[in-house]
Amino acid sequence: MLLAIDIGGTKIAAAWVENGQVIERRQQPMATDPVGFMEVIGQLVLGWPAPEQVAVAATGYINDGKVHSVNQEIIAFWDGFPLADRLTERFACPLILMNDGQAAAWGEYQARQTTVSQNSPDNLLFITLSTGVGGGLVLDRQLRIGPHGLAGHVGHTTVSCQPTDDDLRCGCGRQSCLEKIASGTALGRQASAMFGRTMSSAELFSLALTDPRAEAIIDNAAKAVAEAISNLHMTLDLSEIVIGGSVGLADGMLHRIRLALANAPNLMQVPVSAAMLGPDAGLIGIMQLATNVENSVENSVENS
Repeated sequence: MLLAIDIGGTKIAAAWVENGQVIERRQQPMATDPVGFMEVIGQLVLGWPAPEQVAVAATGYINDGKVHSVNQEIIAFWDGFPLADRLTERFACPLILMNDGQAAAWGEYQARQTTVSQNSPDNLLFITLSTGVGGGLVLDRQLRIGPHGLAGHVGHTTVSCQPTDDDLRCGCGRQSCLEKIASGTALGRQASAMFGRTMSSAELFSLALTDPRAEAIIDNAAKAVAEAISNLHMTLDLSEIVIGGSVGLADGMLHRIRLALANAPNLMQVPVSAAMLGPDAGLIGIMQLATNVENSVENSVENS
């Protein structure tokens, strides 16, 4: 049995996997402290068989088995938390651990290899617009992680577009980050300032159907995403951009991003598509990576 876990800023999803097939999937809200986090993990696996391997996709960057938040305002205790050690102690089996955006990028890349074989991208950027803004890169058919686990953290590149509430300082310590304008947290914050009451990004999208002020906040965020895409395309020469996350997959967001990108010069145009794997791109991606690792070990044993 493989246990796959996807840890986001607001939720944790887990899947019991056998022979590459999901037997059961569960989800719980993300905890706010280390003790609560391990309790949630215990609840997610309650009644499941002991895993032979654990595969984890986690928000933040992973270095030497420890996980860190780039934006400390999202998960405060993600500050060098020894995630690998805690999960190894809990499950006593081999563990693979990776950033969730990187895992999702690999899942989306693999999905396109099997379903769009004639035009499958060699260089893919995945952007998740969710609680925060994350991402992952596949370059020359290889998943890019980087020596510090930072590759693909597009949410903390800067853009010239400004949030409508002029709140520029990001929890990473920089100003004018993409995450500060286009994440679900940022959209809710800007909406709350605009309308004088606490609002979520989901409420903002609903209100945008009838209120041009709400529409303007979302359009501005889409322009920021398009600007980031243009910048990264000119840096990396990409084949395709994939948009995921609860905000990225919200009604109309992809269309808005495409419209904004269409205003860029021709050299900066690149295909933009929705995540084929939906909200489980990270979960499926880490499952695939774990299976590849397992198969590589089996093949090396057979060939020895």
